[in-house]
Amino acid sequence: MKKRLLALLLIVSISTLGFSACGGSDDGTTTTKANGSTSADGNDQTDGDEEVYTVVMGYIGDAQEDEQKVEEAINAIIEPELNARLDLRQFSWGGYQQELQLVLSGSEAFDITPIIITNAAGYVNNGQVIDLTDLIEQHGDNIKEYVDADFIKSPRIGDFTYGVTSMREQITWEGVLMRTDLLEEAGYTVEDNFVQDVESMDDLELVYEKVKAAHPDMVMLGSTAAGTPLFRWEVFDALTDGNGVLMDFGQSLEVVNLFETDEFMDFATTMYDWNQKGYLSQDAATTTETLQNQIKSGTTFSFFTPLKAGAVEQDELNSGYDLAAAPLFGDPYITSYSVNFFTWGIARNSKNPEKAFQVLDFMYGSPEVMNLLNWGIEGEHYKVIDEDNMTITFADGVDAQSTGYMLNFGWALPNQEISYVWEGETKEKWELQRQYIDAATRSKALGFSYDSTDVANQLTALTNVRNQFYDAIGTGSVNPEEAVPAFNEALYSAGLQDVIDLKQQQLDAWLEANQ
Repeated sequence: MKKRLLALLLIVSISTLGFSACGGSDDGTTTTKANGSTSADGNDQTDGDEEVYTVVMGYIGDAQEDEQKVEEAINAIIEPELNARLDLRQFSWGGYQQELQLVLSGSEAFDITPIIITNAAGYVNNGQVIDLTDLIEQHGDNIKEYVDADFIKSPRIGDFTYGVTSMREQITWEGVLMRTDLLEEAGYTVEDNFVQDVESMDDLELVYEKVKAAHPDMVMLGSTAAGTPLFRWEVFDALTDGNGVLMDFGQSLEVVNLFETDEFMDFATTMYDWNQKGYLSQDAATTTETLQNQIKSGTTFSFFTPLKAGAVEQDELNSGYDLAAAPLFGDPYITSYSVNFFTWGIARNSKNPEKAFQVLDFMYGSPEVMNLLNWGIEGEHYKVIDEDNMTITFADGVDAQSTGYMLNFGWALPNQEISYVWEGETKEKWELQRQYIDAATRSKALGFSYDSTDVANQLTALTNVRNQFYDAIGTGSVNPEEAVPAFNEALYSAGLQDVIDLKQQQLDAWLEANQ
């Protein structure tokens, strides 16, 4: 049963979009609830004398040639509803941290901001985002309809709600994707994009032995800088930053140093052994080439990745090869980190936070806006090929190279579950993903985020230490018998025990308050 559900989960379409919202008009569109707006469900009309407010929304992704066209199409929807317009502002993945920090620290108009979990505490402590608790209660009808109640409460530091999670795979579940042709050549059976008889690192090593013997020049396990195999080894609740964790998938309530656990040493030793056998590339710790491009080049056999609805299809599209998946580290589980990894907040720069939040909530309930944000304009950038299954493809005469808009980044948008899916996928993916979220083990610390104000200096020092050791150990580039003790000594010298003690103190208080 478990394998069958896994297979269904993996074959059901790419993790960018999902089934349409329930309800709607006879022509297939969905009525969106918008506080203080005119809509088919009878909400009050906005005061006609109120000046139209422009909401500046940042997003992280590639620049799009037709962004202004898409903005105008979105504004044709939200201006009559909310008396507001949207102005999109692009931030690159390579530079978003510095660019966003400048904006949030400055005085220019900025309203809706993306928040990566590792930056959240800094934004809160520096007063760069506002508390959303009351806004969610007053104006968050769509958010409360679509976002799990536990997940709404999760992006908090103390009583301060800094963001709303994007609708994506909020589970943590890591595994491996491998080239199907080479698996079958090595004698493995692939059914529904799921490889049989591979469920652990030991099983995977047997695969590597066979494939490497037949293809001695091929890299068995892809890796990138800051995206090493270690980055995808998750069997714990990271408690935001990994400086002190809860083991056993968050079922233990003792905050410990991950890097001196037996589990970590076992993983590091395996990576070192695989590196010595030539399973990883010489530049595994430093290359910036994407994992998908490494597969696409024909030089790499596999890479670690989150398992999710459409995981296989997404990377088949990007790599050009048929792929098969296998879990490696256990069953799905949910932590504050997995829920809070990407959230949407309201910047302190906003001149009208209430209006900005109304626009954000509107997005969580509007398939039309979600389609525009992710795919562009129907007939120009994409066309619908199966209305019943909500499936789309490129518009006539357009492809990936010539289209003026294809963000294709639904997981980082407010609510991809209510809009179109790409050709070859099915809207059932999100129904199955919901089943996995519902069945996943939830960390006993789900909803807990610690206040790191008192250890800010230690965290800076700890980041420097991790930058020195983490990727090298995570790719087996150094002997763990020597590197791991040196790593731990440097961590404690940088103040790790202070962070662990602070987390344990705050966690204990949180558990007592939430019994």
